[in-house]
Amino acid sequence: MSEVAEEPARDSTAAQQDHRAEQRRRIIAAAITCFIRDGFHGSSMQKICAEAGMSPGALYRYFPSKESLIGAIVEGERADRARVLDVLQGAPTFAEGLAEVMEMLLSDTSQIACAALGPEVMAEAIRNEKLRDALEPVEQETRDLLMRTLHTARANGEIDPALDLDTLNMLLNAIGDGLMLHNLLHPEWDLSGRSGEISGMIRRMIRPAPDGA
Repeated sequence: MSEVAEEPARDSTAAQQDHRAEQRRRIIAAAITCFIRDGFHGSSMQKICAEAGMSPGALYRYFPSKESLIGAIVEGERADRARVLDVLQGAPTFAEGLAEVMEMLLSDTSQIACAALGPEVMAEAIRNEKLRDALEPVEQETRDLLMRTLHTARANGEIDPALDLDTLNMLLNAIGDGLMLHNLLHPEWDLSGRSGEISGMIRRMIRPAPDGA
């Protein structure tokens, strides 16, 4: 009898956990919308409440401050970056993976939050030490994962062995961040439509020199 009696309690606990997880996702999605539209400083908790369709009391039960919300978004960005790097690592060649990643980041229909919010996060991290401290482990994890991919690509003959991979890693990160920023600043440039050509330029830049060159 005791086993039967415990089952509804377990179901209730699971339902509560699902509800909390859904509410967190709802609040984070609302915060991302506000931050993209109004910036971090222009987005008050009241605006986020309105976007989420929640009362302040309900929202504060999940996130006591705007900083805690930003921290949750940074953690979510880790998952987005992992998805991007999974594409890069799973491609038949580094060049093909690079082209696919660029299309993901620059597409108008991109579902990757860091593509739209990344420049705002980086700009805020420059002047906000706490955010920078929260973001840096995510940045380092990205660099580490990319470095593994670069080592594999060099072993496969796709990257000039004379190139310093640390410098190349930094350069690719800077190019990616710059492309996302200018994609927002200059939509008329149609960077998404140029992603294949851009990745081709990078491929030619890093490929091994011909014999005798």
